[in-house]
Amino acid sequence: MAFIIRHPIRKGVFLLVSLYAVLALLTLRAGDRSLYPAPSEKVAVYVINNGFHTDIALPADAVTAHGGLLAAAANHAGADSGAGKWLVYGWGDAGFFTGHGMSFGRVLDGLRALFHPGNPSVIRVFSVSMAPDRAYGKNTASRIFLTKDGFEAMASHIEASFAARNGAPVMTGLPSEAVFFASREHFSILRVCNNWTSDQLAAAGLPTAPMLDGNALLLGLDLRWRAGVKPAD
Repeated sequence: MAFIIRHPIRKGVFLLVSLYAVLALLTLRAGDRSLYPAPSEKVAVYVINNGFHTDIALPADAVTAHGGLLAAAANHAGADSGAGKWLVYGWGDAGFFTGHGMSFGRVLDGLRALFHPGNPSVIRVFSVSMAPDRAYGKNTASRIFLTKDGFEAMASHIEASFAARNGAPVMTGLPSEAVFFASREHFSILRVCNNWTSDQLAAAGLPTAPMLDGNALLLGLDLRWRAGVKPAD
C-alpha cells in the first residue's frame, strides 16, 4: 500500500477508485417499500440485459390498460399488443442507438454520444410474442414482480421520456421491427441507456445505484444484491 501511495500513477488511480466508491455509496437510492417488493398483486416486468445495453419489457395487456403515450407508441410501431405479448422499451442516443454494425466512424459516433453535451435521444419500441426469458434466455432477461401501483408509476415515468406533438409520440423513422420515437431527454456519459433503465426501476420502487447502474453488468449485480431480483425460474 505504501508503494501505491508513493507512486504517482497508482496513487491517482487509487484516489479515483476511492472517490468513485464513496460517490456510489452516497448516491444509493433506497427504494420505496410501499411499491416494492410486491406482497400480493403482482405485475411481471423484465429487464433485458445483454451486458452492454438494457431494455425494459412490459406486458402488452397492462400497457394497453394504462393507455397514454406508452400504448400509443406501441400502436404506432405496429406492435402486437394482444394477450401474452410483451412490449420492449429502451432508450439511447439518437445517432448511435439507431445505427447498425461497427466501423471506425461508428466508434467516433459512440465517443461523440458520450462526451458531447446535450445529445438528442430516442426511445426504441418493439414487441416479442413470448415471455422475454424464453425469447432471450434466463441469463439475459430477469423477471421483476411489481405492485399495480409500482407498475403504474413506472409506466408514467417511461411516458415522461417521450416527446409529444398534439398529444402523440413523435416517430423518428418508418415502422419496422423496431420503431424509434423522439425523447425529451439528453444522452451523455453522465446519463447513458442503463441509467435510464435504472430510473424507471427507481420509479417502480426498487433500490438503485445511479453511479453504478450506468454499467449494464453492475446494474445486473445491483438488482440481484439489493433488490433481490433473480433470473426467471
